[in-house]
This record gives sequence, C-alpha cells and structure tokens, in this order.
Amino acid sequence: MEKPGRSREVMLARLKSEMADRKEAIRKHLETTRAILLGVVSRLSAEDWNRPVASSEGAWTAQQALAHLATAEAGQIAIGRRMLTGEARLRDDFDLNYWNQRQVEKLKGWSPAELLNDLGASRQTLLSWIDGLSEADLDKSGQHGRGDIVTVEQLCFRIGEHEAEHAKEIWQTLGK
Repeated sequence: MEKPGRSREVMLARLKSEMADRKEAIRKHLETTRAILLGVVSRLSAEDWNRPVASSEGAWTAQQALAHLATAEAGQIAIGRRMLTGEARLRDDFDLNYWNQRQVEKLKGWSPAELLNDLGASRQTLLSWIDGLSEADLDKSGQHGRGDIVTVEQLCFRIGEHEAEHAKEIWQTLGK
C-alpha cells in the first residue's frame, strides 16, 4: 500500500512530464520549421531576394516575405502574452492584411542577413517565453490575427506552420 500523499506526488510528476512533453513537441516543431526556412533561404542568390514570390498574404519579394516572417513572429508572441493576461480579443477594426503590409514596409531596406538575425532574436524570445509557460497557460485561448480562437499551444504551433508555409511558397516560386 502506498503512503498517503505518494499518489499525489506521482500525479504531480506525471503532470510535469506531460507538460514537458507538450512544450518539447512545440520546440521540436519550431526547430523543424525553422530548419526548413533556413534551408530554403540559404539557397537564394542575391538576385533571388528581389524576385516576386507567390504568397498567400500578398505579392511580395523573397526579401519581403522574410521581413514578414520576422515581424509576424514578434506579433504572435505579443498575441500570446495578451492571451495570458485575459485579453482574448483583437480590436474590431483590426485588419491583418494592412498590419502585415505595414510591418513589411517598416523593414524596407533591411538586408537578408539583418532579417535573419532578427528572426534568430525573435525565436530566442519565443523559446524563452515558452519555457516560462505553465500547463494552464498552454490551454488559455484568445483571438489570433486571422480571427479564429486558438489556445496558446495552438498559437505556438501556428508560428511554425506559418514559417513553413512561406518557406514552401519561396521554394515553389523560385525553385530553390
């Protein structure tokens, strides 16, 4: 027979393990999708950066698509932080396409190397933020920029999916 309190300790250990597994799954997903993006952009020539890329979010060059990803990750981290504080909704007049275009314009003139450095910094911020999340935090929800309601965990996976989507668009358009 187990000592009183032992089953509580086992249950807590199991919960910590499950939470670690959820966070590890997010980290692995983000690592995989970042590797895909870096693999694609590492093949781009200087001319390729200024070539148009067929994108689900607008007619951008490869460099603008990378600028979009750099600003999008930081923006999604901000959405996640608002979810944790209970700010679950975006403003009624929020326009994702306008927001994305404005963010890309702000980084006009940044070199691919600068954009990649910024992506690296935002990823470190994201991973540090994820490390600090509790099990309950992963299940909190709010409105994503696309308008749908997602959990913090789903938001983290969406960041990677978004990156992989644009990497695929660059690869398919430029054949890289």
